[in-house]
Parts: sequence; C-alpha cells; structure tokens
Amino acid sequence: MAPGGQRITSPYGVDRTGRPGASRGYHQGVDIVNSQGAGTKIFSGSSGPVKYYGFNGGGVVADVRSDDTRFVYLHMATTILGSGESGSVAAGDQVGTMGCEGMRVCAPHLHLYTLLKGSSLSASGYNGRTWRERSGKGVPMTADQIKAAAPETWYYVNPEPFLPRQIPISNPYPDMEGGRRTTSLPKTCTPGTNQGVPSEIPSTADTQSREKAISSAAGIPTGAPDHAVKVAAQPRRSLYLELARMNATELSANTLDYESQMTAALAQLVALQALDGRTRGNRP
Repeated sequence: MAPGGQRITSPYGVDRTGRPGASRGYHQGVDIVNSQGAGTKIFSGSSGPVKYYGFNGGGVVADVRSDDTRFVYLHMATTILGSGESGSVAAGDQVGTMGCEGMRVCAPHLHLYTLLKGSSLSASGYNGRTWRERSGKGVPMTADQIKAAAPETWYYVNPEPFLPRQIPISNPYPDMEGGRRTTSLPKTCTPGTNQGVPSEIPSTADTQSREKAISSAAGIPTGAPDHAVKVAAQPRRSLYLELARMNATELSANTLDYESQMTAALAQLVALQALDGRTRGNRP
C-alpha cells in the first residue's frame, strides 16, 4: 500500500479485550492505515497461488500462499478476482483495495495476517506469541506447543518482520512483546524462506538480557551482503549483535570455503559501514 502517513493502529499479539471497537481476545494480525484511506491499492508482498473470498463481517479477503508462508489481506473493498475465485500473483501485484466492504463498523485499514506451516514453525526457533489457525483468540501457545506444531497445520505469527519497512505504531499497548514500543520490528524474514526470528525486539524499557538477545540473534542464518543491507536499518545495538553473530557462526562452524568467507566478510563490511556512519552522526 502507499507508504505516505503509514502507521500501525493495532499491533500484533496484544489483548484487545475491552477496547472500544475491538473484538474480545488477542489480536492475531496487524492493522495498518495510511493517509490515503479508502481506495488505497493493496499489493502482494509475495508470489504464489491466491484465493479470494468474502469474510462475514470482515470485508473481502485475499489469501496468498508462498511455500511455507501465507499472507492474508483482510477488510478490503475490492479484489482483482471475484469471491471464491483462485489465481496466482507475483510479488508486487495488486490484490485489492482498502475499504471495509460490507462491514457495519470499520475505519478503512488493512488487517494483515501472517501464517507459517507447522513444519517450518517448529524448526524455526520462533518463540513469539503464536496461535493455530481458527483456534480462537485465547492464550498464546507455549514454547513446547510450538515445538510440537502439527506439520501441515497453519499458525499465526507476527507479520512485522516480513514488512518491507519499519512502520510507526500509533497506539502502543502495555502488553506488547518486549514492552511498549513505537515502531514495528526490523525486516528479518523473507516469504517462503523463513529466515528465523527477529534479532532484537526494540523496547523503550530494555528488559532483554544480553545473553537472551545474543542467543536470539544467533538463531538467524548467516547473512550474505543483501542481509547485511537489511539489518543496517536496525538500531545500533542490533548491528553489534549482527556482527557478533556473524563472527560466532564462523568460529563455531569453521567450515566456510573461500567464497563463503569473502561473502561473510563483505556482509560485515556493510554492517560496519552503517555502524560507523551512525556513530559519526552522533558525535558533537
């Protein structure tokens, strides 16, 4: 969707019980608005088969599957195919427009779901708030339940690491993972390839221990230069973690061939350059 004025009005994984205009229970997607409002074109962030259908009380929906990942675009006014029709889209293709068609009470917004197949979820090391699809909006799954996820079942996960850019959160909730924060997580995941969990959960109250943050960062596969470019937009602390993770991976594996070593070295240079520029910018 057009990025002008873009912000998240309702974050993922928060309990919205008792909030005006919100359904009872936990929010299993993110609500995104922008300055254009109704009629904004919505584009797919991934390639794959797409199904369209009407959702009772929820507008029209596009459901795009990309290997082990699904993105579901809710509360739209129109879609590029009719309800019940199927087709395919490429990343960047329009799937519909924002507008809450048929909904009794709705300020125009995009509600975005992200789902992982159980086989990938259980192997990914993901430890955020998770729910099995259509299981209701009750208490999130435990870590043991995530590890035991049914291989062919779909599970809701946080869409924020898949977004193309970080988006301001205009309505921080007190029960957000990692504490109240005013921006979405950095992009650390790619549709269909499942590049792990975010390296850091930004928080205005930094409650993560250093060991926990580094342990989380180490779960992400070592990045090539394009990965380093993506993490360059993260806070300075995340860059330190990224560099530490790259070095730790090389030391622990010690099996990289010459080409891989050159790629890893270039990735570190990209991250170091971003870190150096950020440090220089803060000098008096």
